[in-house]
Amino acid sequence: MEGCLNAYETNSLEMAVVVEFSIIPMGKGASVSRLIALAVKELEKRGVKHVTTPMCTIIEEESLEKALEYIRIAHEAVMRAGVERVITIIKVDDRRDVERSMEDKLKSLRRALEELGEA
Repeated sequence: MEGCLNAYETNSLEMAVVVEFSIIPMGKGASVSRLIALAVKELEKRGVKHVTTPMCTIIEEESLEKALEYIRIAHEAVMRAGVERVITIIKVDDRRDVERSMEDKLKSLRRALEELGEA
């Protein structure tokens, strides 16, 4: 768990939407690393703050509109590689009552874990 907690450590944005997405290429065999790498490369080219895990990619953007645009670009990168069918699953955390980044959420989790350790 500690490795996952540290994976997000970068500079914070003031107000952010956090979006998790998984791109699932269909019909191209069991290994899809090369195809997912194309999607991640598109995010990197655009300077998108992201973390890629074994199961998904998480991005942080200033607006939902911008985040969804980057996901569309990643999705299309996989389609352009010759995949005939791609399923993309998206989960959105859009909290507007408080300024909070991915790092802030992890700090809150760390505090809760420390409190449990003291009990």
